Amino acid sequence: MPQPPYAARVIRALTSDHQVRFAALNASPLWDGVRRGHPQLEAGACAVLVELLAATLLLQSRTFFSERVQLLLKASGPAKSVVADAWPDGGIRGMLDARCPAGTRSWLEPPGLLQVMRSNPAGQPYIGKLAMVEGPLQAQVEAYLLQSEQVQASVTLWCEPGTGESGGLLVEPLPGCPPERMAALVAALEGLEVVPFWERSPEFLGTWVNQGEGAEILASAEMKYRCRCGRAALLQTLLGFGQERVQEMFPAGAPLEVRCDYCGQVYAISREDLMGEGGPA
Repeated sequence: MPQPPYAARVIRALTSDHQVRFAALNASPLWDGVRRGHPQLEAGACAVLVELLAATLLLQSRTFFSERVQLLLKASGPAKSVVADAWPDGGIRGMLDARCPAGTRSWLEPPGLLQVMRSNPAGQPYIGKLAMVEGPLQAQVEAYLLQSEQVQASVTLWCEPGTGESGGLLVEPLPGCPPERMAALVAALEGLEVVPFWERSPEFLGTWVNQGEGAEILASAEMKYRCRCGRAALLQTLLGFGQERVQEMFPAGAPLEVRCDYCGQVYAISREDLMGEGGPA
């Protein structure tokens, strides 16, 4: 089934005084992809997932979108786990496993674990793990950057469940950033709360952080919410289960329905389909 291109624009930039690096994105286009792929989730859960997608893209921008970046957060709140997976080819997908409705509770509550995987075609994946800290999702990402990558950064994430207006901002003062510049940056970040979500385009955020026009765009990307599942890949996975497991999957010859956790696509697989792929007789 063709999937529409829900594209989020991400920029990686440097302020005109060369004192601050930052990344900004409008994640609102990802909202429709999340809602269509996960119709069973409450709007609040979808908002959590969109924020994790935004955080993943902000981290991916630090390597100029050259690596695959996957964030996995296991928590003790109503959300059991939430995953976001961004690829260098411009695709991103995600899923959230909810154990119960949120009610008045936060979807993500400690104790828990944040896992960040970064990989590129030339090397083995790097995996960093960090116990959840107190605070929202952006606090988890800030703690990861500080403890695992020794980067002091400010992360701001937002998603309005009623409208889907969402995005993110990652700000990294460079070594030697003067105290007066740091103070102005902190004031700008604190003042961002008065700016409505719909107005926070990457260009607006760049001007806000730079405190005027002139920020230097180092890289930009259009990231689309799309899945990587497919019938052929699914058949290859099922073939690895062996003859006994295949027999269990097809009692009385009934077909098997497999639903992708990332996009909701349902694949009907028969035992004959596997035989046609060279599976066990």
